[in-house]
Amino acid sequence: MINRRATTTAIAALGVAGLASGCLSAGNENANSDGSAASGAGKSTISVMYGLGPDTEPGFKADLSKFAEAEGITIEFIKAASWDTEIRTKVQGGNPPDVGLFPQPGLMCDLAKQGELIPYDAATVATNKETLVPGVIEAGTCADGEVYGLPSALSVKSVLWTDAPAFAAAGYTAPTTLDELLTLTDTIKADGTTPWCIAAESGAATGWPITDWIEDLVLRFAGAENYDKWVTGELKNDSPEIRPAWEYFEKIAFGDGYVRGGTKSIVATNFQTGGNAMFEQPPGCYLFKQATFVANKGGFPDTVIADLDTKTGPLPFPAKTVGDNAVLIGGDIAAAFNNDANTLKVRNFIASKENGTEQQKAGGFSPHTTADVSLLPNKTLQTIASEVLYKATAARFDGSDLMPAKVGAGTFWTEPVKWLSGQQDLDATLKNIDDSYPTS
Repeated sequence: MINRRATTTAIAALGVAGLASGCLSAGNENANSDGSAASGAGKSTISVMYGLGPDTEPGFKADLSKFAEAEGITIEFIKAASWDTEIRTKVQGGNPPDVGLFPQPGLMCDLAKQGELIPYDAATVATNKETLVPGVIEAGTCADGEVYGLPSALSVKSVLWTDAPAFAAAGYTAPTTLDELLTLTDTIKADGTTPWCIAAESGAATGWPITDWIEDLVLRFAGAENYDKWVTGELKNDSPEIRPAWEYFEKIAFGDGYVRGGTKSIVATNFQTGGNAMFEQPPGCYLFKQATFVANKGGFPDTVIADLDTKTGPLPFPAKTVGDNAVLIGGDIAAAFNNDANTLKVRNFIASKENGTEQQKAGGFSPHTTADVSLLPNKTLQTIASEVLYKATAARFDGSDLMPAKVGAGTFWTEPVKWLSGQQDLDATLKNIDDSYPTS
């Protein structure tokens, strides 16, 4: 999961248009109108393609293999090094997998619009809705109102990380509102230390970590319903509902002495290790916003990961108003490319509350609120699950992954990089993103 974004380029959208003229798969021709399986015993081997990282892949394979063995099904696991490129190639070649785990619902809905995917039947959706975190089903719902994807595991993005001993020793307390977060930022600076580590370098995908900042802030300033309108382009970045999120981030990112290395360093600092200065003596910063995957190997230092409960003190990203419980999430959603009985059986298991035992042991969060949080490997992640994710009144999937690919994996990444690098101002940044939305 850590490296998946880094394998996606900012020009990912270019391949989508080719799907309409490429060779479309023939697996959907016999799909029942309600998304249920076609008659028959089902194929004995089901191919499942994913782009999971080394932190979640073993658990996913173990959970699914156990289920498949009990059902008499063989799973062909296909790992994609670059999900968006490889799934397009397979679809264009008429050889898609049976089941795909999409990290980007926007791309999934592009393929659903092409007639490539089978929707979930109403009964399966209703069953999952009983236990899924509120708002998760909407991430897999496309423009036609059908649910084509449901999640396997989630990461939580609404998290601020601290070096717990250093944070406590300095006398700082967790902010509960965005105003308090700005006050804390000023206090840390006044004490002679840089408040923030912010990191957005990710190779060809540089800039995506900034989208997480903006998405979390839009959820708080504009609310969940307006967040949904923003994702589709109905609300512009420069609208009075959305612009305050950008202006809040501007206060921090461009604040004098607020960011380690200064504003321009943000796009040159690696997103995985950019917060590690927190653990220096004395601390190089006190706050770092990043998703929960940063607590896996390749993110925080090994010594910190080995003693996560003592070394770190993750805080919920503050609300605009006390009592709001909006949570930004990411993850992989399972979709079926044909209506074979065993294809749908495998897809439905991946999305079910019965799945995920081994993934949780490796630190993956089940999207189901009924999950046993004690399976998570440490108290830190258990607390994030029980106190942040499962208390969410409005969870929303990563906005850039929901947006049309030309925006979500394009201008929403590249324009903030130009802004932070001093090449353009905020007005130009927002206009360029807004102007890039497809007109149809």
